Amino acid sequence: MRRSILRRSGAIIAVLSAGTLALATGAASAADAVIPITQNSVVGVYTTTHTRHGKVGVPDLVFRDAIVADCWGRGDNIDNLGNVWYHTRSERYTARGLELFITGWTYGAYVDSNEAFHSGLIREC
Repeated sequence: MRRSILRRSGAIIAVLSAGTLALATGAASAADAVIPITQNSVVGVYTTTHTRHGKVGVPDLVFRDAIVADCWGRGDNIDNLGNVWYHTRSERYTARGLELFITGWTYGAYVDSNEAFHSGLIREC
């Protein structure tokens, strides 16, 4: 009898563990993408997709830094390069060895010439 209970509890624990793993995987945004800054532009992180609303207060990003983005949206069209903006979940500063987790928006054309948008790497918000 004890052996049967142990087997059942082991099976229940295995099922619960698998369920927890599935929940953890689902909660960890599978849609997030690391997008390197490939342009020689200074990339600001803004509160919205409109520059008039200002930046979120983190340092600007430069070539070889990166963002972690989960989707794209439409906003200001800067320098006639399109209106694609990346919803940015964190900023990676390569030279400084720093990652900040401040949510905002970055202008796709200045990040990677809208490559993540065109390739479908990230979905529309």
